[in-house]
Amino acid sequence: MSILSDKRASLDDVLSDLQTLTLASYLNDLLEEKGMTRAQVINAAGLSRDYANQIFNGKRTNPSQVKILALTIAMQLTLEETNRVLKLAKASILYPKLAFDATVIYAIVHKMNVMETNALLDEHGLKILE
Repeated sequence: MSILSDKRASLDDVLSDLQTLTLASYLNDLLEEKGMTRAQVINAAGLSRDYANQIFNGKRTNPSQVKILALTIAMQLTLEETNRVLKLAKASILYPKLAFDATVIYAIVHKMNVMETNALLDEHGLKILE
């Protein structure tokens, strides 16, 4: 369970957690919260196992936006969770006035998987998640 959704956590606990939160720790917390395994997510994201494991292990702290989006869509994260992961990865959050971002937001809201999202992106002449 994320500390933000834990009603027993104090504001000081939340703020302290935000200062120490890393991309890897947040992704692993989300995996546990959603009852998923790394293998399931990596397979669904279509990323190389080595690259994705480096993200989950904290060895790759600055991955590209499209790689992060592939992981977050594979994990079926909400838009809020996705943008938080993007911030922790030091990538741009999704901005609905950009065609690529708006299409990805649509896919997230409609709970599309990575293949469906890529088909939608390709259909509109936009770069795919790879």
